[in-house]
Amino acid sequence: MTDPEIHTWWPLLSADAKNTLEALDGEIIPDLVREEVEALTGTRMPREERLSDRDWDFIRTQREAVD
Repeated sequence: MTDPEIHTWWPLLSADAKNTLEALDGEIIPDLVREEVEALTGTRMPREERLSDRDWDFIRTQREAVD
């Protein structure tokens, strides 16, 4: 799980940052995303942070169409 927790920042992240993050395949979260997360939450994300399987599950549920 990321620190800060993904549910606190994912909904507020810019479309560019979301697309950049979704293009990752287990890579370290890029500076663009980390900087946005810090601006949104006031919490510094560790430089070597990666998304966990639980984080990816959260993103998938947020991207699903709502009936």
